[in-house]
Amino acid sequence: MKKIWFFIAMFFISGQLSGQGISHLDNMIISSLNSFIAESNNNIAKRDIVLTETSHYYICIDGLPALFPYDSLKNVSFFSLKNLEGLPNSFKRELNKEIRAIFVNIRLTNNQLVITVSDNSVRRMKKNHIGIAAGFHWGTFTYEYSCDKQEWELKETKFGGI
Repeated sequence: MKKIWFFIAMFFISGQLSGQGISHLDNMIISSLNSFIAESNNNIAKRDIVLTETSHYYICIDGLPALFPYDSLKNVSFFSLKNLEGLPNSFKRELNKEIRAIFVNIRLTNNQLVITVSDNSVRRMKKNHIGIAAGFHWGTFTYEYSCDKQEWELKETKFGGI
């Protein structure tokens, strides 16, 4: 029975069918990613490291909804770890050296949706093997559904890590 409620809730969270614009869930994820990237940039600036306007981020799509609007974020490359051999050779070379990548995890509990965003180190160890080092820092964004307003509201934001 819990699985049925989960799927019903995810249907209502997504709010819209494809082709009808960005869903509420997509907006919450985009907002969480933008906040996380801004916090990351602040941490880098505190260490006196110069950040350029063209700073580039890698985001793993494996935790995102199927119809996520990838073009809604700037200076971002999306990738999946599910088909390593299908990745472009230029990206495989970068993975051989190691990259910092952002991962997204979405969890629904009761009337709360928790989006966890973490910055991890990813390296291609062998042809079809990836090593992922524990996150350098993370952000947790807790949204709660308001029955009165009939919308999701950001209730809590936490950042942590090194």
